Amino acid sequence: MAIRTIIVDDEPQAREGLELLLSKEPDFAVVAICKNGIEAIEQIDLLKPDLVFLDVQMPKVNGFEVLNSISWQIPYVIFATAYDQYAVKAFEMNAQDYLLKPFSNERFAEVLALAKNSLAQEPSGQAQILEQLVSAYLAGKDQSPEGEILTQQDSLPSWNKLTIKNSGKISFVDYAEIHWIEGYDYCIKVHTQEKSHVVRASLKEMETKLQAYRFVRVSKSAIVNMIMVKEIEPYFNNELMLTLSNQEKVKVSRSYRPNLKSYL
Repeated sequence: MAIRTIIVDDEPQAREGLELLLSKEPDFAVVAICKNGIEAIEQIDLLKPDLVFLDVQMPKVNGFEVLNSISWQIPYVIFATAYDQYAVKAFEMNAQDYLLKPFSNERFAEVLALAKNSLAQEPSGQAQILEQLVSAYLAGKDQSPEGEILTQQDSLPSWNKLTIKNSGKISFVDYAEIHWIEGYDYCIKVHTQEKSHVVRASLKEMETKLQAYRFVRVSKSAIVNMIMVKEIEPYFNNELMLTLSNQEKVKVSRSYRPNLKSYL
């Protein structure tokens, strides 16, 4: 039976290249190709592949966040990276496989052979090693793992903290410390000065929760803490651009300009 494989990379050329190389390998069958981390989480959970070629450096949700967010057990992973020397060293220390872009045909054949050999054997400590690697990377990047938002009791009306459960711990994030919240298909990323929390929640849920705390929905994919807004300037197509206190830029779409206007 062919090894069911998913390709995840934000670069079109990289996706096409891997698909072409794998098409020449009868022992491997590509079941999905994902162009970002959000698609990867969904497809890995849905298809439960044997093998994933996973890019490390991706915008929004990177490769480590993908592994930390899937609900199914972690499959065999071949990481791909062009820049992150920390990650390469970590893979080597933990006996994980990776492709350093650009890679040779010989190197590609080597990782495929190792994957086939590993998958043919009984499951080992692969998942545990990967989990340890993800935890170490996130700790080094000062970034909290994916979790869930806990709802506070109505008896605590003055509780101005976002309560996030992740990895067996509960984190408390002051609303005042949140710069903005970025929304995806079925999860959000809460941006603060020091950390980002990837959370399984909807942007609509957060809009309702934070509407009384000077947070404004400025697009389909963003809610901004107005206390953190430093500048507002015109942008293309009658849109606006917000500059936050940490110099991040967040766009206000035309359909959400009334939200901002009503606040101002």
